[in-house]
Amino acid sequence: MYRFFLASLFLARTVLVIPDVYARDGDVLVLGGTGELGSEIVKVLVEAGESTTVFSRPTSSRERLSALDVEYVTGDILIETDVERLFSLSSYRAVIDALAMDDEANTGFYEKSQKYISKWAKIYGVQQIILHGAIGAGDSSSLFKPGTLPSNRAASMKDKAAAEEILKASGVPFTIMRHLTLLPLTTKESGNARLSLQHSTVGAVSRDGLARLSLECLGNKVCLNKTYHAVDDDVQLTGRYARLWERYARILRPEVLESRGMD
Repeated sequence: MYRFFLASLFLARTVLVIPDVYARDGDVLVLGGTGELGSEIVKVLVEAGESTTVFSRPTSSRERLSALDVEYVTGDILIETDVERLFSLSSYRAVIDALAMDDEANTGFYEKSQKYISKWAKIYGVQQIILHGAIGAGDSSSLFKPGTLPSNRAASMKDKAAAEEILKASGVPFTIMRHLTLLPLTTKESGNARLSLQHSTVGAVSRDGLARLSLECLGNKVCLNKTYHAVDDDVQLTGRYARLWERYARILRPEVLESRGMD
């Protein structure tokens, strides 16, 4: 049994001190764990002593996880019998969904996959699903100027919104972490990546920052049944991201920028 203290979690610019949390019996299942975000999440879980299982396609590269002690289950997240088999193999207390599609035109992926994930997680008694979503889904779509998102991006947001609603209605305790701009693996967090309940909060966040926030919310009652926006106000923006706020000014409503002090 491992014991770790969760540091301060930043919510809406206020510091909320989270009590001690104990790693309990049951694995943590990471979906999309071989990807760039998922692999960062797997790393922090293993470092914290969590027994971790990664579900991936048979063709997925495991290179990012090669040095880590994790279990693997292979299958297709869009085939319900594969998902049923996945949940029957072990007692997972929590699921972290870091699934991502490279092709945003492939609509329906997030809705269909979450339908199967939530269904079988509920049946097998999973205590929490942490879903990594996107700012632009659900109620956050109102942050954007009308018509500024490309059609494929808008379709992807609609798909992710449907996935959120399926999860919320499933009865499985959930934590949704939306991000607007996910920075490359080479960019590391400032140490101030945070979660906000204020859905006007937008900005960039690094993958390691999201991984840390995932660990801090794992099993925490404070985070249950909440939808957060993840940002790192102090992360260093370089290269093509250096002028990120200029791009935001073209797509976000003026009042959103004003609330962030970027007018």
